[in-house]
Amino acid sequence: MFVQLFETRGVALATALSVVLTTGLASTALADPPAPTTAGFGKPVDAIARLLETQKKQSRKTRELDRMIGQMIMVGFHGTTKRSAGARRVISMLKHGRIGGVIMMQRNVSNRKRLLELTSALHSSGADLPPFISVDQEGGSVQRLRRGQGFARIPSAGRMASRYKPAQAEKIYDQLASELKRAGLNMNFGPVVDLNRNRRNPIIGRLRRAYGKTPASVMPYARAFISAHRRVGVMTAAKHFPGHGSSWADSHRQFVDLTKTWNRVELAPYQMLSDKTGPDMVMVGHLYHPQFSGKSGRIPASLSKVAITHELRGRLGFRGIVITDDMEMAAVKRRFSLKERAVRAVEAGNDIILFSDAAKGSTATVDAIHGHIRTAVASGRISMARIRSAYARIKAAKARLVPERREATGAVAPKAVNDRDFVSLKQSK
Repeated sequence: MFVQLFETRGVALATALSVVLTTGLASTALADPPAPTTAGFGKPVDAIARLLETQKKQSRKTRELDRMIGQMIMVGFHGTTKRSAGARRVISMLKHGRIGGVIMMQRNVSNRKRLLELTSALHSSGADLPPFISVDQEGGSVQRLRRGQGFARIPSAGRMASRYKPAQAEKIYDQLASELKRAGLNMNFGPVVDLNRNRRNPIIGRLRRAYGKTPASVMPYARAFISAHRRVGVMTAAKHFPGHGSSWADSHRQFVDLTKTWNRVELAPYQMLSDKTGPDMVMVGHLYHPQFSGKSGRIPASLSKVAITHELRGRLGFRGIVITDDMEMAAVKRRFSLKERAVRAVEAGNDIILFSDAAKGSTATVDAIHGHIRTAVASGRISMARIRSAYARIKAAKARLVPERREATGAVAPKAVNDRDFVSLKQSK
């Protein structure tokens, strides 16, 4: 009867044990205590041991899964000092493996000294793996570290290509990369390899963010950007796959449909950069084209397995890390819930999902992302193989990072590039 109670009702186990023990104690109260024995309790004790071992294994697997998911999440935060609430929050999340990296926005930068103190604190969080500390520092209008804050002014891609040879551009990018390194940053979201196929494009053409109209005009400068950063140990991410240069809309503000403007030639830079000399990462844009949506409806490339797993990895052969563009952009945020953005992005083949405002105010958004992905794994929607492959790429990339704690100490920043430098380079062209 005791065994039956245990096997059919786990809750009754404590009651059954109580009855047996009480009866035993009552009948032997005046007798000498017997030698310790488990006679008659073998099956329940074995079952308890098996249950505890199963729970232990499940807990270990959950912790392992959470650790891998954490490495796949990159967030932005508010605050310019290491003592700010936002900084303390992300430092804690890094330490406990809830996130694997941060993106530094202009709101995080007040001056060179404070930025160095902030990035030093991030590097010293105690995380198992070194954090990615990233920034958008292309040049031109896209510079989070600005001249007024003590950083070099870098020309836009369009200006760079029109005024300097690739070798000269590489010298300027050497200055840029060294400056990032000495500020404690280890990842730059560039180069832009979009083709300037629409000069009135509000986010690429008008801002002169593209080096040229053709792959041949873009590639020498993209390689110069990548090479300069690689020399000092700063990672790069080519963007915006599969090509944002022909669009008439800005994915920051609205859904972007490339159906009538996009051409396969826009994939050429990614194919050319798929070898070992290419970028560490490719950033996928929130850009819709029916060719990359399959039968899933109007799904942007950033959430499409056809775009990432089949095209970028399969046909073009890219083997590095794939990261989403900011998942807070209107192109996806207005059309997909947090759950669908996170799950679809990982399901599609992204290794890192980027949320520029996820750490604002609390850890609730990061906790929710963890929960959504964990549930998708439990249900089989996302395979453990997908999580493990992303984690392996991230871990391998982080192993290549130069230890930052000694680097991010009060090193003197490199000489800023100024307009006179640009003039002298132009004259020697």
